[in-house]
Amino acid sequence: MLADECAPSHAEALAQSLRYALTHAEELSRMLADGNADPEKAAHLVQAIRNMLCSAEDELDPLDDVQQNIDAMVAIQGLSDVELFSAITDTPTSEIS
Repeated sequence: MLADECAPSHAEALAQSLRYALTHAEELSRMLADGNADPEKAAHLVQAIRNMLCSAEDELDPLDDVQQNIDAMVAIQGLSDVELFSAITDTPTSEIS
């Protein structure tokens, strides 16, 4: 799999989660700057920020997988015919340092 057809939706969901987190953080910042912080509302905003950041993190894993596949494909495309043949036919060995 060179690319995940869902990658654009993961990227959009990531961006949306980060926008929501920013919106909540700005609201919390305004509330604290005004000096009239409602502890219950502040706690709710902090939890909302945390939830959005967790959601954003969930979207990063599939995007990271796509990037790893793209990187592997680029590495394979950079191999000479001899290197590619060797990579396919040689038995992998583990190096001990």
